Amino acid sequence: MNAVEITRVPMDRTIARAPFEPNMRVAHINDYLICFYDGRDIADYPAWLQSNIDMQLGVCCYVLHRGDTAIIFDTMLYKEHILWIDRYIRDMGIRHVSVINSHWDCDHIAGNFLYKNRDIISTTKTRLKIETNAELFRSGEIWAMAGDPHYPGIDELILPNRTFDGKMVLHLGDIEIHLIETFIHQLGHLVAYLPRDSILLVADACEDTVPFNTLAMTSDMTVQLQAYRELQAIPAKQLYPCHGRFEVIANGGYGPDFIAAMIDYNTALLERSSDPQFLTEPLERFIDKWIARGTLAMHEPYRSLHANNVNQICRTRR
Repeated sequence: MNAVEITRVPMDRTIARAPFEPNMRVAHINDYLICFYDGRDIADYPAWLQSNIDMQLGVCCYVLHRGDTAIIFDTMLYKEHILWIDRYIRDMGIRHVSVINSHWDCDHIAGNFLYKNRDIISTTKTRLKIETNAELFRSGEIWAMAGDPHYPGIDELILPNRTFDGKMVLHLGDIEIHLIETFIHQLGHLVAYLPRDSILLVADACEDTVPFNTLAMTSDMTVQLQAYRELQAIPAKQLYPCHGRFEVIANGGYGPDFIAAMIDYNTALLERSSDPQFLTEPLERFIDKWIARGTLAMHEPYRSLHANNVNQICRTRR
């Protein structure tokens, strides 16, 4: 597996995209929350798929369910993913499905088409970003901008049809779901807090090994850091990301220090930005104490995200 550099590359429209069957790993976290996970171990997948950074990082979504009703928190990266997940939950007896899009990246919205006649919830900003970039999503060009020339695009791009700003509270039977807009990763990003069990679905706000900082967020890094501190104020005991280690997700999730590690990493980016070795210093030097504690683990493809992050810092300081 070759490392992906997160930079614009030309689309390759000549490659034959062989079909694939997801090697989905499933974790029943508790009696109402399921994780569906793919990626990291992708050596047996078609070559065209191996150039996608999200598949290299590992990508997952979550399904909340009660009785015959479910809410899918993000609809994954390829149509094969959501079709697999839908078959699984239908076999569980689920008949009514709605969707939450945590933000507007492809790996969170590609499967919306399957639920186009159901509620699809997002922040107002997320819907606006999808709508504004619709042609880039359909063509796959949105991924070529991040180093993947082979992404097939989203043929049937479906926009969220229920939007909010700030906060929204949903109920799934006896499960209360607090959707909270947060200025992290992408404009309009949201997290979901489940107060019943002090669970926080953090989407891409926290990642293991490090987060992906877009230019918009990097330009206002102090605001993003404040948003992380606001997440820390949520009394969550178990945190579940969309990019992390499956073995951690399947065994109780990450602890509150996951957020502390993100704050520490981003603070280090700011504090070291004037160092002569800033652009070349290894990622481990920024997170060594969190690796030592076991909060984070080094996963090689995250070097590409770190390279993006340090370069974004330099761009904003010119």
